[in-house]
Amino acid sequence: MRKLPLEIYVLGVISLFTDIASEMVYPILPLFLTSVLGANTTTVGLVEGVAEATASLFKVVGGRLSDQMAARKPLILLGYGLPSLLRPMIALATAPWHALAYRFLERIGKGLRTAPRDAVIAEVSTNENYGRAYGLHRAMDTLGASVGPFLAFLLLPLVGFRGVFWLSAIPGMLAALTIVFFLREKRGVPKRLPPLRLSTFSPQYRWFLLVSGVFTLGLSSNAFLILRLKSLGFSDAQSTLIYTFYNLLYALLSYPLGSLGDRIGVHRLVLLGFGAYALVYLGFGLSTRPWQGVLLFLLYALYSAAFEGGSRAYLAKVIPATDKASAIGLYTTLVGLLLLPSSVLFGFLWQRFGPSLAFFSGAAWAAMALSLFLLDPTRKQNYTS
Repeated sequence: MRKLPLEIYVLGVISLFTDIASEMVYPILPLFLTSVLGANTTTVGLVEGVAEATASLFKVVGGRLSDQMAARKPLILLGYGLPSLLRPMIALATAPWHALAYRFLERIGKGLRTAPRDAVIAEVSTNENYGRAYGLHRAMDTLGASVGPFLAFLLLPLVGFRGVFWLSAIPGMLAALTIVFFLREKRGVPKRLPPLRLSTFSPQYRWFLLVSGVFTLGLSSNAFLILRLKSLGFSDAQSTLIYTFYNLLYALLSYPLGSLGDRIGVHRLVLLGFGAYALVYLGFGLSTRPWQGVLLFLLYALYSAAFEGGSRAYLAKVIPATDKASAIGLYTTLVGLLLLPSSVLFGFLWQRFGPSLAFFSGAAWAAMALSLFLLDPTRKQNYTS
């Protein structure tokens, strides 16, 4: 088994630091919103929906700019550096709209960096190791997402919500410094790109956009899973700790599942992700005891590890050799834009009818996406993985 390129490891370290920073904030933000700022679940859904939609709008912008510039590093640096500069905004928040503004601006950085970063991974990898490359990156990314909430769990009783938000700026700055000093790239010649048209991409890519759109309508922010744990009887600190173990398991599963995808085909890995999501959300809708919530949250790690790495590896196989960042940006933009109505709808269903109906709805959309992906009429044309 050949060693992966150095760039994969550097990007993994960057994501490790960044996720430590962001996940020190993310799992306690819905708790901060509801218990300190007095927000309801509909507001939580709005904050997270706007955040993800904003990130997605800027993903296609970041992808197109990166392809036009024939350079990835400048946008990667801007995208990872901006959130660190915004930490004081959430630390000083006194109203829900302050949190909304923070998430909106912070997600601009997320949007700008995602497509150029994933394009670097695709460009330095080969068809035989896409699964391992994306799996390793997701593993290091998610390891940071395990350390972050664990630090929040330890620090929350000592420094409170606002103290955790301030301290989260430190690993964010370490990520930016790693980009400056260690990320290398060979810049190409800047070029003028034709207008972005869906018809120029492969049938497999367009079908996956359709499937992903259906699936996204059933997605909800992980913030709701944390709130579900609290509704089952866990404290704020306990909910944050469970989220930490979820991310740790996610990190441990990502690389092995990526390697498995290289052997059995990433198509099957994506199917596993859809199926696991549907089962987990069905379970959360039926759960009534705390231990069930813990078990389901840990099973959710199987979905995350299979689908997050598998879907990116699948995309790398079906997008063109040129304009990779644009194709990735278009996909992530579609998914993120749909996260706004899906998150708001999920929050509304929870508030109006209770959590069970909201989770049943998510399970139904995932089952529909799984069926469409199985029925893919384009798969036999020129893609066989």
